[in-house]
Amino acid sequence: MTILMDITRIFRRALQFTPTGIDRVELAYALHLLQVPADVHYIVRYRSHVWPLRPAAVPRFLATLAARWEGADAAAKTDEIARLERFLGLPAGALAAPPARRAPPAPDIRPLFATLFSPGAGITGALSRPVGRGAVYLNVSHEGLTFPGEVEQLARARGWKPVYLIHDLIPLTHPEYVREGDEAKHDARMSQVLNTAAAIIYNSRDTEEAMAAFARRKGRALPPGIVSLLGIEAKFQSPADAPPPVAGHPYFVMLGTIEPRKNHLLLLHVWRRLAELKGAATPKLVLVGRRGWENENILDLLDRATGLKPHVFECNRLPDGHLKRLLQGARAMLFPSFAEGYGLPLAEALALGVPVIASDLPVFQEIAGDLPCYRDPIDGLGWMAAIADFGAPQSVARAAQVAALPGFRVPTWAQHFAATDALILGLAP
Repeated sequence: MTILMDITRIFRRALQFTPTGIDRVELAYALHLLQVPADVHYIVRYRSHVWPLRPAAVPRFLATLAARWEGADAAAKTDEIARLERFLGLPAGALAAPPARRAPPAPDIRPLFATLFSPGAGITGALSRPVGRGAVYLNVSHEGLTFPGEVEQLARARGWKPVYLIHDLIPLTHPEYVREGDEAKHDARMSQVLNTAAAIIYNSRDTEEAMAAFARRKGRALPPGIVSLLGIEAKFQSPADAPPPVAGHPYFVMLGTIEPRKNHLLLLHVWRRLAELKGAATPKLVLVGRRGWENENILDLLDRATGLKPHVFECNRLPDGHLKRLLQGARAMLFPSFAEGYGLPLAEALALGVPVIASDLPVFQEIAGDLPCYRDPIDGLGWMAAIADFGAPQSVARAAQVAALPGFRVPTWAQHFAATDALILGLAP
């Protein structure tokens, strides 16, 4: 059996030091396919063309990329991390991983780019000759699906079988939370999936239901598919690798791009009220994530609300080693989103033994059952009460969740790939 793995996204983002959730998923698939008993080809899209990668060069590229993202701690903004430690009342270096657990510095991946391509080998040359009829084309990132391209044309001409992983339909179900024009783009992507898919992989039952509703609106049949929860990396499954740092102040963590859908505004209003009520005893809030779009009201509070500045810390992004240490010392991770396609940070926090207060979303319940403390994303008073409770040293609710966390069924990549391999290999002629 022949598989074409589209790794355009991680190729395009390889120079970044910290990956997004979708980056992690595509890399996990690419590394997994190196072990699959099939004829696997890796391809990328660039300037409206699709290019095959030299098979001998791909394993080294993927291994180097994984090491680069694993070793990103060495490229961390040390001044920002030092300021965060001081903000929390932690000793210098408390958020760094223990020496025995630290990855080596991130390697330089740039020299490998040239090794990936054979001179003059375009899609109609090197790729189309060895890849015959019936090959599976695998796209797990939504990358390149806005407009039909050479892959789709060749898929029809040569009988290739596209398989797509769908992460979410948020631009269609909640267009008010995305950039102008994103709704139309995602409509085109999902229509392309309906038009061409031999099979679909869904990251959750909630995403499958959203896709089924979209197919009904389009008057199209839904291609066959499976639901398989995404796995989390092994480093987020070892809560006892070192004692968590003990902060001078109780603190909470929120992880995610600063955009309206994530509902930072609710937390900032909660913290402003807590500061009015508790003064210096107010717990700290650490916001980890870059500034996104349509967030003027949120940024006004972050930049201009002087009452928040002693209690709220914003950092662009933390490498995984520092983030893990930060989470392990938190009173809880906060997840007040209005909508999510999955929620890897929620699963990672629970696997680390970190309590979670989250919006009452179906996808969160699908991942975590009744473990988190759930609150409606518009219930500001309910969130404030839960945060005040979990911040207290003798919180009964927090202690109960911590006691229940060892029963959390951690979603693993092994489980995910067992299901997806069966689907993909089942498409063989």
